[in-house]
Amino acid sequence: MNKRLQSSAPALILAATALLAAPVASAASTHYDGSFGSDDGQFVLSFQLGESSLVDARSLSYAHGGFAPVFSLFGPDGLMQLAVGSGNSCGGGSGAVDPATRFCWDAHFSVQLAAGDYTLVLTQDGNLPIGSLLADGFSMVGQPHYTGAWFLGDDSRSFINADRSQRSADWAFDLGTQGVPEPGSWLLAALALLALTATRRVRG
Repeated sequence: MNKRLQSSAPALILAATALLAAPVASAASTHYDGSFGSDDGQFVLSFQLGESSLVDARSLSYAHGGFAPVFSLFGPDGLMQLAVGSGNSCGGGSGAVDPATRFCWDAHFSVQLAAGDYTLVLTQDGNLPIGSLLADGFSMVGQPHYTGAWFLGDDSRSFINADRSQRSADWAFDLGTQGVPEPGSWLLAALALLALTATRRVRG
């Protein structure tokens, strides 16, 4: 019997037990919905992550007649993390098919973020961040009928799709967060594996 392995096994098993006893973070998802009054409307949501987390946002409104949405995410100090709209094609991440247009123009992102304060802004396609900071603003602020002007030459209309069809002002999305184990947890996992290996060798 290997005495060195025998003496280290209890400590390794204790580490493995600590890993198994540690709480596992569960996913939390919240639904948001509403309606804009004009093309340049914004929905601004601030949220805080207490730990490194996987953040998933998925719009649900284009498939039900709403406008094509864009998500812009800003992190600590207002620095932009991403800006994403539809994938311009049906398939993974582009949402369900809209029966009227046959397009899949809902928006989606899934990204791992560090702990901190974040701001998510939902806007209509075309109304995008001007710069890399939240304070820089958005490109179409003050232009309440820009889609009508773009696609119909009519600056009195809002929520016009790229195919010239009329869309509703409604938006909806789900935002989910799930804690991601810190590097220390992966060390515990390795210790747990070593503990099991050492135990088998001691018994042998």
